[in-house]
Amino acid sequence: MSDGLKGLLEKQPDFVVCGQVFEAPAVLPAVHSLQPNLVLLDINLRGTNGIDIGRKILTDFPVVKVLILTMYNQTKLLDETRRAGLHGYILKDSSTTDLISGIRAVLNGGQAFDKRVLQGDKQEDDFGNDFARRLNLTFREVEIIRLICDGLTTEQIADKLHIAATTVKTHRKNIHSKLGITNVVDLVQWAKKNGL
Repeated sequence: MSDGLKGLLEKQPDFVVCGQVFEAPAVLPAVHSLQPNLVLLDINLRGTNGIDIGRKILTDFPVVKVLILTMYNQTKLLDETRRAGLHGYILKDSSTTDLISGIRAVLNGGQAFDKRVLQGDKQEDDFGNDFARRLNLTFREVEIIRLICDGLTTEQIADKLHIAATTVKTHRKNIHSKLGITNVVDLVQWAKKNGL
C-alpha cells in the first residue's frame, strides 16, 4: 500500500515524496530530519494510532500538515481526528482523483474530510459494532481494553500510546464504569465474550 501510494504521488509534477516510515517510533525523527510539508498517516501503527502521532507532530512541528489515510469509515474516528487538529481524513478506497485533490487541498491550507464518512456511510468494523455503540465505548477505550487483555500495565499502555499514565487510568476508570466491572479479570472475560 505504501509503495503503491508513493508511486502514485511521484507521478504528480508538484509532489515530491521525501520519505517513507513503517514503524511508529520512527515517525517523529523522520519528520524532524526530512521536514515534509505534509505527513500521511494510517490509523493503525502497531499498538499506536495515527491520530495520536499526528497530534504529537502538530505539537512539535506546527507548520507540518497531517492527513489520516485509513480504511475505517467511522464518524467517531473522523471526529477524533478533527478534535486533534489534524487536517484531513481520507478513506483508502478513495479514487485517485479524490485522494490527490484532498492532498492538494490540505497543502493549500484547507482541509480534506471524506464526504462518505461525513454523510454517515458507515461500515461495520471492530470500532463500530453493536456492542461498542450500545455501551458508548470510544476508539481509545476499545484500544486500551485490547492492550489490557494483552497483559500490558498502565505504564506500558501509556508508553505504547504516547499518552500520560494518568490519562490511561482515567480511561480504565471510564471503561469499568461503562461495563459495570471492577477488576481486570472481569474485563478480560468480558472482552473474550464479546470477541475483542
